Amino acid sequence: MRKRWFAFFLLGAVLLTAVFFPRHSEERPLALGHAAIPKPTTTIPSTPSSTPSFTPTTRLTTRLTTGPTKTAVVPILTPSPTETIPPTATPSPTTMPMAVIDRTCPDPSPLKPKYNRNYLPPRRWAEPQTAVAEPHFWMEKPLPGDGHLLFNKWFPYGWDANGRYLLHNGVDMAEELGTAVIAVADGTIVTAQEDVDELYGWRCNWYGHLVVLELDERWQGQPVYAVYGHVLEIKVEAGDRVKRGDELAELGFGGAATAPHLHFEVRVGQNSFNATQNPMLWLDLGQMRGVIAGRLVDPNGWPWQGATLTLTEIKTGHETLTTWSYLEDTTGRGTVNPDMGWGENFVFADILPGEYEIEVELQETVYHRKVTVLDGDVSVVEIVTEPFKESTLENGNNEE
Repeated sequence: MRKRWFAFFLLGAVLLTAVFFPRHSEERPLALGHAAIPKPTTTIPSTPSSTPSFTPTTRLTTRLTTGPTKTAVVPILTPSPTETIPPTATPSPTTMPMAVIDRTCPDPSPLKPKYNRNYLPPRRWAEPQTAVAEPHFWMEKPLPGDGHLLFNKWFPYGWDANGRYLLHNGVDMAEELGTAVIAVADGTIVTAQEDVDELYGWRCNWYGHLVVLELDERWQGQPVYAVYGHVLEIKVEAGDRVKRGDELAELGFGGAATAPHLHFEVRVGQNSFNATQNPMLWLDLGQMRGVIAGRLVDPNGWPWQGATLTLTEIKTGHETLTTWSYLEDTTGRGTVNPDMGWGENFVFADILPGEYEIEVELQETVYHRKVTVLDGDVSVVEIVTEPFKESTLENGNNEE
């Protein structure tokens, strides 16, 4: 019980410090605690390369029981436009060639880029590949016991805490300093070192010390890597063979983190910062839990980014979780990626089996989608919105 209370006590401290830039950065980080996370400010999407035309279509999705219900809501607030960085095409890890990765430290260190909420970029999102769309919960939790995946509820994969942090390309877990960090699967250690002089993250000295495990099992012919950041007392070396459950290091801090926690990533295709996928689609959450992998797109397949989605249990009517659709790093660095099979841009994870309803508001329209969550399975849902509204395009992009 004492350990559990200690872990919860660390939540505020870790969220305040886990992903800040160093003090010499030109960007000054903002303070953030659980209670301080505001609802994302509504912003207006930029004009795509061509204005999409809307033709209603029928799309088949797994366990989809109803179509979207449109409800009139309060008009969108008009934001102040700000300059945004044009997107840079970044290859998906599913198509990345196996090449030598440049580990040279950038000088100067890169600044935090701009992200956009309720934003529609001028490119289509990856389509699901149904031939490979199957659950792959290959990894056990990297910490013993519950693993305290609590930060995933407030700072999930693909989100920037409403403009306060870098785009999150992993999940964070809290436990006491010195807690054993374990191998999530059988494999080979490919990295076990500090990153002061070699680039493994957004900048050098991002993780402090890290361990990277390459799994024995490959996904569609590609290597899969588990990354453990901010660890101390590393107990393995590059080249070591490990078994699931073997101790690799101890939970610690360092790099961008000044309070103890574990930052965990899954990389597919190559061991680089922009090859990550959502760990919650790879971690075995145990009995009586399921996952929702969702797509929120316009009629032409462009992904809505940074939109707020809520999940409500139908039986009780209680709001269960809030998450956000993936943001995209417009500089092409640290980009998050969908799973090859699901093509998702939002995830609700660690859900009890049952009947739920997802709600999202975009362009003065509220969409509802029912979904059934089953134990140990991935439930797929797609929400196709109306096209852009011309009356809102003149406002352009904005960054909070």
